[in-house]
Amino acid sequence: MEDIVASIDPWERDINWQLLIAYSYSGRAIGRLTRAAGLTTGQPKVLQYLTTHDGCTQKEIGIGCALDKSTVAGLLSRMEAAGLIRRDARADDRREAAVCLTEEGAAAAQVAASNAAQVDEIALRGFDAAERAELSDLLARVIRNFKQHEGVA
Repeated sequence: MEDIVASIDPWERDINWQLLIAYSYSGRAIGRLTRAAGLTTGQPKVLQYLTTHDGCTQKEIGIGCALDKSTVAGLLSRMEAAGLIRRDARADDRREAAVCLTEEGAAAAQVAASNAAQVDEIALRGFDAAERAELSDLLARVIRNFKQHEGVA
């Protein structure tokens, strides 16, 4: 472990750099698995979000998945055409639609979750349970900080 740490250039210790590089590797790995499952970029994240937020609004998906309005709109249109989701009128506000998984969408969400677990295993190889939990907690704090200061930088 000391050899790995000693071989890291000082500029590679920049957190933003590390997040970008980790995101690039993770994105390539999940992209390969996503394409193999017949899904397109962005769909797995929305499918996974809907597994615990079924019936939410398009706006809530955007916030929960950190996607802008136009991206969510396009994704949902393609997912609806593919039979992965349906949009139901909300009883409390007929101007907004409730976005719900179809049976096909629920099956695709399971595949997306399995793919994410595979990528996580690659990323966390050699981490014990405590390290995995600590990293998850730290990243949750990073995400919370970005949410609280969105638009500042």
